[in-house]
Amino acid sequence: MLATRARLVEVVPLNAFTPTAGIEAVTLPDGLVLQAMSDRQVSAAIGYLAVPVAFAGGPTSVAVSRFHQWALTRCASYPVCSAMDVPAQPTAPDSGALVEPASRLVTALRLVCGGSVTATRAIRCPPDYDFPQGLGPTASLSALPTFDEDRPTILGREQVEAVREVYALLAHPAVRANRGLQTALRRLVLAGADRVPTDRLIDLIVCAEVLFIKLPGLPADRWKQDKVVAGATALLADDPVLQAPPERLEALLRLGYRLRNDEMHGDDPSSRELRTLTGQPTDDLSAVVDDIELVLRRALVRLLSGVVEQ
Repeated sequence: MLATRARLVEVVPLNAFTPTAGIEAVTLPDGLVLQAMSDRQVSAAIGYLAVPVAFAGGPTSVAVSRFHQWALTRCASYPVCSAMDVPAQPTAPDSGALVEPASRLVTALRLVCGGSVTATRAIRCPPDYDFPQGLGPTASLSALPTFDEDRPTILGREQVEAVREVYALLAHPAVRANRGLQTALRRLVLAGADRVPTDRLIDLIVCAEVLFIKLPGLPADRWKQDKVVAGATALLADDPVLQAPPERLEALLRLGYRLRNDEMHGDDPSSRELRTLTGQPTDDLSAVVDDIELVLRRALVRLLSGVVEQ
């Protein structure tokens, strides 16, 4: 009754995401925390369709997969006003304050960990252990992005610091002002959420062309495919994550180009001999697409650092 401020927690649930064991929470700048939702927050997310559910044991009982139980959160406090001291022109809190950070976090997670994690609707609710002040959960009913249940994003303990670093790089003014990088990042995120391997491949090759066709130092008269291959092999020949020799990078990217062209021209990509980044033969087109995505994720991380250092 004597409280002078009321607290609200803004929660943006993530779909298709979970950390490995041992990660309790991930702190980010500006008071943001990536953490598991409480039971009340999960209930609010269910009510606003921000997480997918499956019926379990009856028509009123639902289950939420472990891949949809984490969220980006931030707690803020606001003054409690009586009828006597309400401002002449009161302003409501910004209901979309976490939209941009959540989108940036999704991009950082995709670059470092892969998968198809997405951010859903911003929900506001009181903290679980505060005295109730008559405020129930509210939400911004924004459009829900798609994800692939078969390719969730898994955050390992060894990747947490890399996610923080990439998250910070994405906010740098030089990165925000780089139109080519922004286009490539957008195509990579779109590709990650698609469930059809050939559709993913089309977006990934567009991403590669944006990154490398105009890369400084490459001859102007070379074919697009040659420029992509030359740019990627020069950038990633010593990459510690890929650990792939230039000839394997070249073979994978040229295969990706041929498969993309087959799909774009109405031919059957499955008729080609498929090999992964390691050179192993495979019948799974998704495995090839996953490796191409990994190559482009590593390229983007390196190029982000390069833009900031210039």
